[in-house]
Amino acid sequence: MIDEVSVSDHPRVGSEFSNNEFDEAFPPGYERHYWHRARSAIVKSYVQAFCDRRETLLEIGAARGYYVSGLRKAGFDVYGCDLGDPWVHEEARPFVFLKTDFASIDKDLRDRVTTVLLLDVLEHIEQPVTFIEAIFRAFPALRSLIITVPARQELWSNFDDHYRHFLRYDVAELRKLALPSRLSIKSYSYFFHALYVPALLQKKLGMNRATAFGPPKASWLHGLLGIAFWVESQLLPNYVYGTSLICACAKDPPI
Repeated sequence: MIDEVSVSDHPRVGSEFSNNEFDEAFPPGYERHYWHRARSAIVKSYVQAFCDRRETLLEIGAARGYYVSGLRKAGFDVYGCDLGDPWVHEEARPFVFLKTDFASIDKDLRDRVTTVLLLDVLEHIEQPVTFIEAIFRAFPALRSLIITVPARQELWSNFDDHYRHFLRYDVAELRKLALPSRLSIKSYSYFFHALYVPALLQKKLGMNRATAFGPPKASWLHGLLGIAFWVESQLLPNYVYGTSLICACAKDPPI
C-alpha cells in the first residue's frame, strides 16, 4: 500500500538491476571479495560514527542484503528494499523487501527510519536531487544519509556504461547535490586509494574493465586485501583520490 508518498515522484524505470546483472555483479561468494569486505567495514565505521543503535536504518538498493546482514550482526536495526528480485542471503531475508519501492514500504516502518543508506545507488539515478527529495518526503523522521558512489569522472570506463551509470562523483559534485536538498556534509572520504592509479592507467591505455565477476578463488588473500584497504582508508587523508567515495549528510534545520 502506498500512502501519501507517490513512487512516481522519482525516477524508477531502468535503475533496478536485471537478474543477469545481479548474477554478474553479485555471484555466489561475492561477499568474500576484498572489495565487499573492505567496503562493508568502511560503511560500518560510518554507521557506528553517525547512528545510534536505538535508531532504525534503511538501505535503498539493498541487492542481496549483505550490508543489511552485516549491520544487523553489529547490533543495528536495519532493513533494506530493492526494486529488483535477486536471491537474498538467508539471514537477511526477513528484513529485505524485494520488488519494492521505498515509498511503498509499510508506513509504520517508514515513520521510524532516521538514516537511509544509499550504497552505490546515486550513480544510477538521472535526477539525484529529485530522488533525494522524494526520500525525505517518504520518511518523516529521516535525519541523515550515508552515501557511497563510484569516484572520479576521469576513471569512467566500459564498466560504467555497462551498468548504466550517469556520473562518477567527486566531492564538488556531492556538494552540488547536497545544496539544493538542504543537506550538510558532515564527513567524507575517498577510499580504495591504491586502486586509483591502476584504474587511471587502465583508462589511459584503453583497456576495458571486467563487467562480470566470479567468486574469489583465494578467499584468504581477499580477506587480507580487505583488511589492507580498510586500514588504508583509516590512515590516508580523506582527500587523497580513490575509486570510491563515502559521505555522511545531515538535513539542515528549517530556516
